[in-house]
Amino acid sequence: MIQTFSDFQLIYVLTGGGPANSTHLVATYAYQLGVATGLLGEGAAISLFIFPVLFIVVWIQLRYLRRLEAT
Repeated sequence: MIQTFSDFQLIYVLTGGGPANSTHLVATYAYQLGVATGLLGEGAAISLFIFPVLFIVVWIQLRYLRRLEAT
């Protein structure tokens, strides 16, 4: 799941956002807003949104792995 957030090269190269921007990931959408259209503030805001989401996912995974080690 974490790899999906950072692995946007394949999707962006193959579809470029797809028909009517239907295949965007959060990372590709932040890239398109920040770099392609020049709205750096909005692209940065979207990429900063990714950080707490990934933090929560990693925390849940660590709790799950610790529970598996204890048993």
